[in-house]
Amino acid sequence: MKLFIFLFLFPLLSFAETLSVALYVNHDDHLKLSRSYKLNWLLLKLAAESEGITLDAKEDLWLRGLNFIKEKKLDALIGVYYSAERENFSYYSQPLTIDNLYLYSQKPHSLTLKDINKHQDIVGVTTKSFAEQIAQEIGFTNIYHKSSSEKVFDLLIKGKLQYAIFTESLANKHCNLRQTPKLNNSCIYPMQPALVTKTIHTIYNKTPRVINIAKRLDSAIDKFVDKGKVKMLFLSCGYSEKEYKSWLKIRDNWINKDNG
Repeated sequence: MKLFIFLFLFPLLSFAETLSVALYVNHDDHLKLSRSYKLNWLLLKLAAESEGITLDAKEDLWLRGLNFIKEKKLDALIGVYYSAERENFSYYSQPLTIDNLYLYSQKPHSLTLKDINKHQDIVGVTTKSFAEQIAQEIGFTNIYHKSSSEKVFDLLIKGKLQYAIFTESLANKHCNLRQTPKLNNSCIYPMQPALVTKTIHTIYNKTPRVINIAKRLDSAIDKFVDKGKVKMLFLSCGYSEKEYKSWLKIRDNWINKDNG
C-alpha cells in the first residue's frame, strides 16, 4: 500500500514547482508597518497558491537579492521599483501596488525643493535604489549611500544627514519601530508634495522557466482583480478606494504597453 501511494504521488512531487524568493530583512516588521510591502507579498502568495507553486522565501539584503537576480542565482525578489536598467537583466511583474517617495528631514521647516542648497546639504539614500536616481535628478551633489534604509534612517535622526529619500511605507515602518508613530510628530518630516509615485513589482530572473512562472502568476492576479479579491486586499492593507482606482489605471497602461 505504501509503495502504491509513493508511486501515485511521485509524478506530482517530481513536477511540483518551487520559486525561490528574497524577502526584505525584518520581513515581519515590513508586513506590519509597510502597506505596499504587505500587499506585494499577499498578492504573490495568493497567485502562487492558486497556481500550485511553492514559494521558498528567505530574508536577505535587498541589494544582494538584486545581484542574485542578475546572476540567476535567485528566482524572484519582491518590493522593487521599475527602472529601465533593471529591466535589462530582470523580468518585471505587472504593477502590484504603488507608493510615494518623499524627501524627509529630521526637523520641520518651510523650505521648498527649490530653496534647498543641493550643493551643500547631504541627502542619504540606499545604494542602487530608485531614491539614488531621484537624488541625482533633483540636483544633489552630496549623496550619501548606505546598504539599507535602516542605516540611512539612523543617520538622519541623529542629525548626520540633512535629508533622506524614503518611500512613505518605509518611513512609517522606521518611525513606528522607533516608537514615534506619527510622521509629523517627533520623527521625520516629509516635504510636500511627494517627489514621485512609483509602482512596486516582483522581479524575476530571465530564465525561460522562471519567466513562464511569472506570466502564470500575473494571469492569476488578473483573475483575482476581476473577482474583486485584489480590491479587498488593497483596502485591507490601508489603501483608499481612490488609490485602488489609480493603481488600476496604471496597471492597465502597463498591460497595454506590453501588448502594444
